[in-house]
Amino acid sequence: MGIEGNEYKKPGEDVGIRTAFRHHVDKKVLYAKQKVHNVAGKTKDQAHNMLGVMKRAFYTALATILTFILIFSLSLFLYGTFYYAYMPLQVHEEPLYLQFDACIDSTGPCSFPNATVPLNNKIKLMTGQPYSISLLLEVPDSSNNQALGMFMSCLHITKQSKQNESSSCRSAILEFRSGILRVLETLFFSPFLLSGTTTQRQWININYFRQFLDDHSNPATSAVLEIKSKFIQVYTAKLLVHAEFSGLRHVMYNHPWISTTVGVCTNFIMLSIIIFISWTRFFMDENKAFQFDSGLIGEIDDERDDIEILKSPAREESDLKHPHEE
Repeated sequence: MGIEGNEYKKPGEDVGIRTAFRHHVDKKVLYAKQKVHNVAGKTKDQAHNMLGVMKRAFYTALATILTFILIFSLSLFLYGTFYYAYMPLQVHEEPLYLQFDACIDSTGPCSFPNATVPLNNKIKLMTGQPYSISLLLEVPDSSNNQALGMFMSCLHITKQSKQNESSSCRSAILEFRSGILRVLETLFFSPFLLSGTTTQRQWININYFRQFLDDHSNPATSAVLEIKSKFIQVYTAKLLVHAEFSGLRHVMYNHPWISTTVGVCTNFIMLSIIIFISWTRFFMDENKAFQFDSGLIGEIDDERDDIEILKSPAREESDLKHPHEE
């Protein structure tokens, strides 16, 4: 007995449709899970990459700052070392203790006042550097010194081999002051003279050598001073050795900030170029070594994995469109 207007369905066909529908839904769910997993993996990889970029930027900035500090410190140290080795001391001041033979029957000295200064230990002269050597006398402004008039003094430079020794003699005189000027000066400075904060004295500067050059093969060993007057009265005496700078030494001594800036900047640029070239060669060698170590097998395997990942969604779409072919 047939049933008109209705399609007859077998029980097996209903079960097959449900199975195909369930399989289709499972495929969709699996595809969605894989897609979510891929998106989560990409997001995680991007986060790791961003973190790596930030770390590399931080390490690069830190390395740059430390390198800058190191190069600047080395530049300053090199300039300081060069300045210490190249620049001699500009002024040497050595006190002189005058010696003389005392008279037995009368007051005052019975010989010329003299003094000896060793040059090796106390005053070190740089070879090739011209020096100006002079004597600074502090004498009382007394009537005895005013009546002395002109007097002679000699400076004798002894050498190590006792040959080619230098000598120089110069005359000097106290500054003339009239009687009225001395009275007015005494009245004006009387409070200071009475309190002991000042005294009536004069300074006499006697220059013996203006361009003295020391010889490294026969260096100077001592300086002998002799004042050829037994009647002069002296408070103190100093031997002054001035370095007469010229050329680069003149610029470095009279313009220290300019010379320091130029010297440190020059050292900084040279060290930066050297370090930059060294870093470039180091990173180039590292990249070449990395390219040599990375073989073709690993790259092919990686490409195959990427291709399989791209093929999986297409294969799933094909299975969903033809569920009855399985």
